[in-house]
Amino acid sequence: MRCIGNEKGVALVTSLMFTALALVISMLLLYMVTSGIRSSAALKRYRTAQDATYGGTEIMVKDIINASFGFNDYSSAHPGASYTAYLTTAMGSLGSNATVSDCLKQRLTLPRSQWSGVCANVNLNPKNGSDVSFQLNATSGTPYRVYSKIIDTMERNFLVLDPVVGQKTVVMAGNSDTSTVVLEGGSTTEGGGTTVPHYPYVYRIEIQGEREQNPLEKANISVMYAY
Repeated sequence: MRCIGNEKGVALVTSLMFTALALVISMLLLYMVTSGIRSSAALKRYRTAQDATYGGTEIMVKDIINASFGFNDYSSAHPGASYTAYLTTAMGSLGSNATVSDCLKQRLTLPRSQWSGVCANVNLNPKNGSDVSFQLNATSGTPYRVYSKIIDTMERNFLVLDPVVGQKTVVMAGNSDTSTVVLEGGSTTEGGGTTVPHYPYVYRIEIQGEREQNPLEKANISVMYAY
């Protein structure tokens, strides 16, 4: 039996193998670089949406909620005034692109157990039946839309002595001064000069900010706020 000793072509096969290996390594590096660019871009979009959501939260808790409590004084001076019209006007330039739900007033002033009608049906998605939504301009690109919804208002139960019926339970959300001045602590004065402790209104609020022309660019936060 004769063994073939011809080794012609071995160099070609070896070079092809090394070429294939180099190609695979190059493809892996290209994939890693592309994935990193995508991740960085996605993180940047999320951070921008998150900043818009934080900004919307500041406006909601420090401006809109505070302004909404002034409706009682406003409506007494302007009988028949609409709550939503009053609040959108109080929001200034934001009000031109804002929507306000009638449920907001009820959710701000009553504990959740006393919400009625459609206002009592609450889910965690702030975009679904939001209490307030408004537009925030972006430094570049299309503006953001911020959706806000109160999903819970703390309930407080007190036993009081009524001169007519005797001992009874009073249910309320809080006793903060609602003349658009937030009580920072201490006490508040009821009728007859009686001083009682301050019990703030406590809310759980869900807020979502998203790019108007690309809802995938969004961020959600949950807020516990005491007024």
